[in-house]
Amino acid sequence: MPTTSQMLLEYPDILIHVLAELRNAFLDAGDSREKQVELLAAQITDPLSVQMALEEAADFAADSRAALETMLKEGGEMAEAQFSRQFGGIRQMGPAKLVRETPWLYPESTAEVLFYYGLIGRSFKGAGQQAHTVIYIPSDVVPWLPHPQNPALEGEMAVRTIKPPPVSRTLLADDSFLEDAGTLLGFLHAEQLRLTPDGPQAEDVDRLVQRLQFGGGTPDLDVRLALLLHLANRLGWLRRGDDGCVHLTGNRVRQFLDRTRAEQRQTLWAAWRDSPDWNDLCRTPGLECAETGNWKNDPLQTRTTLLQLLSKLQPGAWYSQSEVIRAVRETEPDFQRPTGNYETWYIRSTTTQEFLRGFEQWDLVEGALLRFLFRGPLHWLGALDLAEPSGGDDMQLSLSQQGSAWLGQDSPLPYDAPRKRMQVGDDFTVIVPHGTPLSDRFRVDRFATWQRSYPDFIYQINQRGLKRAADEGIGADKVLEFLAQHAEAVPPKVSAALGRFAATERVR
Repeated sequence: MPTTSQMLLEYPDILIHVLAELRNAFLDAGDSREKQVELLAAQITDPLSVQMALEEAADFAADSRAALETMLKEGGEMAEAQFSRQFGGIRQMGPAKLVRETPWLYPESTAEVLFYYGLIGRSFKGAGQQAHTVIYIPSDVVPWLPHPQNPALEGEMAVRTIKPPPVSRTLLADDSFLEDAGTLLGFLHAEQLRLTPDGPQAEDVDRLVQRLQFGGGTPDLDVRLALLLHLANRLGWLRRGDDGCVHLTGNRVRQFLDRTRAEQRQTLWAAWRDSPDWNDLCRTPGLECAETGNWKNDPLQTRTTLLQLLSKLQPGAWYSQSEVIRAVRETEPDFQRPTGNYETWYIRSTTTQEFLRGFEQWDLVEGALLRFLFRGPLHWLGALDLAEPSGGDDMQLSLSQQGSAWLGQDSPLPYDAPRKRMQVGDDFTVIVPHGTPLSDRFRVDRFATWQRSYPDFIYQINQRGLKRAADEGIGADKVLEFLAQHAEAVPPKVSAALGRFAATERVR
């Protein structure tokens, strides 16, 4: 079946803009028709966008879900004559008639509702006497539609889906953890992270935290910082210098920075997923693993089992957190205790200081671990989208596009929006937008001084940074060349100053 991009290429411009309006998509960044099609396709194939479109279509035509389910049972494609007998036809109009009659405002059938919401397309198939028109669901929309009768998605995790939450309550997986990884690399290159027998120097950690996408001070965020440092060490980025400070391992860091953004996300995900040394249970806020007796849990086995269970969830569908936890308890209650032993693990509640032993404490231990993994590593690393509760305290969750792919489902990876260029100001500030390749931001860290990290990364070009860069063989002329390539424009004042600095470097 065609993809959404292939479907949209056949549409007249008026339909492109109608679909963008109906689906709340933005085309402003598209400077050509091809780019607008690419942007629109990326936005309307987002799982949450598909779910919301289906909800709106069902409000217009009650049998919208039945129509899509019928097509899914047929592999996502049906002859138009067959489909239209059940769900009506799609009137064919040229651009002028579309503008004149605005059929998307007054659809005459379920088929038209689904068509104008971009959930189905129409094309020709076969040749000669076998030629006929088909109605199809774009292949990159199929994974995000409900599949209640699809046996491939049934099995061990019997948990029902729920209505998608309003966009205003969603906490979609983003690249903040990846951005923090880039920030850590820049910090370690330009600043000091001194080591003591108890770990990194507290004041150095505080300076690092100021640069990150989250603040310090709460248990979850302290764990997130610890996870960031653990993954950096596991990936071989860090080494201890003779000066007692943490330094970067050049080759490993360059290999990571040279990867695509999708590859970098995958690298961080795999480093957590496969780490035998990162113990999620003992990092769960509210729990303490007491060093009593000779018990030991296996965090890698726990993670492997849990991810296998989560892979049974339908990608893009939304679930109640409590329902997923209930399903885990019914399906695989011993996901972290293969022997079923609930008596000899010494896990203490940090609130009551009581040891939590026995299966009756499952929700206080296993349940707490699951709730933390959902809002913590699985969300931070980009595998789960979350939504705040509308009432009560039950979060909602959904496998993200990349999470679905990482867990082995046949799901397309998300589209990366076009990057924005850097901006250089007359005051020698350099604005580096979020989403800029980490390799480019690392280069800015080498010649400029960090100022803040929100809403964009802000740096200041000054003599301290330029001298640091010069000591590493990066002259002011190379800095100017880099800015000319990656910034919207370099103010004459900045160009002249960098030129003068380069001249003084040549005199030395």
